[in-house]
Amino acid sequence: MTETPQESRVDTVRWLVSRTWGLLMPLVASALARIVSQLLGVALYAVMASALVRAAGGGEVRAGELAVVLIVLALLKAALRYAEHYAGHWVAFTALQRLRELFVSALIPQAPAATRGRAGAALTATATRDIDRIEVFFAHTFPPAVSAFVVPTVALVWLGAAAPVGLALVLVPFALAALLVPLVSAGTVWRAARSVAAGRAAVAAHLGDDIHGVRDVLERGAQDRRLASLAEADDRLVRARSASGLVQGGRTGAIALLHAGALIAVLVVAARTDAGLAGAVLALAVAVGLRGPLNGVDSFMAGLDAALASAQRLRAIVEAPPAVADPEALPASDRSSTEPVVGADHAADSGDAERPGPAVRLRGVTLTYPAHADADSGEPVRPALADADVDLPAGEWSSLVGVSGSGKSTLASLLLRVHDPDEGEVRLGGRRVQDLRLDDLRGRVALVDQRPTLLIDSLRENIRLARPEASDAQVLDVLRVVGLEEWATGLSGGLDAPLRAGRTEVSGGQLQRLALARALLAEPEVLVLDEALSQLDEQTAQEVRRALERRRPGRTTIEVTHRVDRIPADAYVVVVDAGRVVEQGRAGGLLETPGSALSRLAAR
Repeated sequence: MTETPQESRVDTVRWLVSRTWGLLMPLVASALARIVSQLLGVALYAVMASALVRAAGGGEVRAGELAVVLIVLALLKAALRYAEHYAGHWVAFTALQRLRELFVSALIPQAPAATRGRAGAALTATATRDIDRIEVFFAHTFPPAVSAFVVPTVALVWLGAAAPVGLALVLVPFALAALLVPLVSAGTVWRAARSVAAGRAAVAAHLGDDIHGVRDVLERGAQDRRLASLAEADDRLVRARSASGLVQGGRTGAIALLHAGALIAVLVVAARTDAGLAGAVLALAVAVGLRGPLNGVDSFMAGLDAALASAQRLRAIVEAPPAVADPEALPASDRSSTEPVVGADHAADSGDAERPGPAVRLRGVTLTYPAHADADSGEPVRPALADADVDLPAGEWSSLVGVSGSGKSTLASLLLRVHDPDEGEVRLGGRRVQDLRLDDLRGRVALVDQRPTLLIDSLRENIRLARPEASDAQVLDVLRVVGLEEWATGLSGGLDAPLRAGRTEVSGGQLQRLALARALLAEPEVLVLDEALSQLDEQTAQEVRRALERRRPGRTTIEVTHRVDRIPADAYVVVVDAGRVVEQGRAGGLLETPGSALSRLAAR
């Protein structure tokens, strides 16, 4: 059954409240402060109206006393208004802090599969703009909603006692209508708010793609097409916002007409009854004073719908199933019994008994990304990997090679469980990776990407990401391995030198080596280099490789590369093409085999 807009909003409200439980009392205090503040506002109009009526009738008006009363009421109103905002925003900012913590906590089991590329840009928009918009729900919804009903009720009851009751009764239908108009139009505004939220997300994702991939866009001369596509996304957002603004404008205009109608109705009733000047002016004062409280519902409804639409997007991310999950509770003995990958399995299939067994083994692995589907039929175009069988020997430097898009990076990512295969199994040191806790697995295997990320922090903290307790000597040691010690110590501030998001002070090759140093400091059993040396010149790349081999004797390194010419003859190589493992073995033997896939790659 399709969920109605009202059911959807109510369900989202319940979810928000359940995630921020414990903030009720400050919110109640904020609502009480608003109610009393607005009642004091009505009282200010009433006091002034009474003074005017006395003055018009020739009565005595003591200006000093009147001024004192008005000043005291105004000061009390201001103090309560401040208390309302302070309590409301304390609740709001505390709630937003909890939601951001919830958001990041929920992303941990979904990353990195759910945080790459376009998804990453959309997630950034949710973590900032969407969560910020939810502030309206906490700071500007409950107090205005409560006061919009309580303040008119109290004020009209008092008016009925202080003036002819007919003047109070004539205001009742106008007050109710002013409250009902936003509620009646809520469904339309809700749909418009969701369209705007979706449009903002599309623009944010497009911009994230363009910024992240600006180099590829410029290299391929696609900037005009990308700008045109961005303009289309922006046009859709403009249309959605225009539709939303049209509904909100119509609603605001209707409420303004109701307020004007209420004033006219008071004058008509006063003229046709014996209400007198005093009663009429007092009723007009109350009607004017209630304009703010009654507008409270309309003021927050548009913001509320946008906030709830953003909350729905946040909830969809928080409750999304993780791409991979930890195994169910394992006995402590099982968790700690995993053997290191060196020599953990039987001899390699090549029959070379002097070499250790495979560190990594794939059997019958097939993986299809959900996004790789035909736009019309929805059927997968082709799997990223199909029936892959691979044995990568332990304690060696092995290579995964193939053209761009062949599936070699996908194969490497399975080892860290970025995704789990649709079929088959992946083993590390003789044990299925799905049977290892994610923290344990990712502590044993480190991946250095082609385009690593720098934190906006010092050089030291960027390197110590996996080992925050590491000493400066250890940090300099790994920088020495990747050939950056002299560069680091020459920076102004040394290890305290800040690295900024723009990376203007770090070249592409330095960035890759910094990421490699970060991985080395974690001392992984298996190091996966996914084109991680691609921006280094030949001499520097070879120096880094030799330094890594000296640093990690007997450890396993897997390099994803398209540079066949850099692979030593005795290195183990796996050739991937169109998602299939087409051959594997020692590089020298494969290159000497006429027509082999590796020799064809080398000849390209």
